[in-house]
Amino acid sequence: MHKPDRTEEAMRTILLALAVVALPLHAADKMTLQLNWFHLADHSPIYMALKKGYYKEEDLELTVVRGAGSADSAKKIDLKQAEVGISDAPTVITAITKGANLKMVAVVFDKAGNNVFFKKSANIREPKDLVGKKIAVPPADSHRVLWPAFATINKLDPNAVTLVNVKPEGKQAIVAAGEVDASFDLYTSYAIWEKVLGKGNVGHLLWADYGLPIYGHTYFVNTELEQKNPKLIQRFLRATHKGWRDAQANPAEAIDAMVAAVPGLDRDALFNTTPQIMDLCITERSRQHGIGWIEEALMQRTIDVTFANSKPDRPVKAADVFTNTYSSRIKPIK
Repeated sequence: MHKPDRTEEAMRTILLALAVVALPLHAADKMTLQLNWFHLADHSPIYMALKKGYYKEEDLELTVVRGAGSADSAKKIDLKQAEVGISDAPTVITAITKGANLKMVAVVFDKAGNNVFFKKSANIREPKDLVGKKIAVPPADSHRVLWPAFATINKLDPNAVTLVNVKPEGKQAIVAAGEVDASFDLYTSYAIWEKVLGKGNVGHLLWADYGLPIYGHTYFVNTELEQKNPKLIQRFLRATHKGWRDAQANPAEAIDAMVAAVPGLDRDALFNTTPQIMDLCITERSRQHGIGWIEEALMQRTIDVTFANSKPDRPVKAADVFTNTYSSRIKPIK
């Protein structure tokens, strides 16, 4: 029997190594997440998950894209310009009734953070004090969708205020300059408003305190993605919710991860907003079912409130607009 000499063995080793190198490397699935706004504290758990390698563990290569409003985010997901979007539930619901092929797969905020900010000197103490006021709001902002319902619930004429167009990043400045009386903005932006207007000078009305107990931000997808690659959604949510769990345990680390990845952010202002973020996200429902879980009755309530003052292009039920099929079941730390 022929026994290979050392030269033959060396050649075989080299050939085997070359064959391994020649094998095609498995590429991670590329995903784009379309944000609802410019980067805010509620986006930091995504960067925590990126830093911890949770998306990599799920074989995902995630790209995060800055947004220009909830309505714009819904439009881009409908056009399949990104795989997953973040938007207010009422905005997604409205888009679905108009024919958009969208489905909500998890909530970001278990209760809505819709809110109006103003200087304390504006003497606004309750919703009726908004009558006759000029209120800044970006064109694609979800507050425009919800305002008629909120006004009706509080027995106000939706047209009793003047809505003034403004860029998302210009809301605080236009109020500070006195060009408008107030601005619709999320409760989670409180620290940013405090920085601009000064501590002790910020007034606000959280809509949830005045008859609007509905779902807030959600993660949503195009229904075509759900049909073609449902496991992609599940992997995304699993990685993302690990980021939320870890951000709850260490919010400073999550903010630092985002600040390191996105130039020009105000680290302290973002960090000071994290208590409001967790207040909206972590609830008894998420403790019981897992982060992002959607309750059908509350989603139906969200639909009812969204169309409290108007008729949808086509009627929908809660089961038409959301699914818990891809729930990560990852629970908060407490």
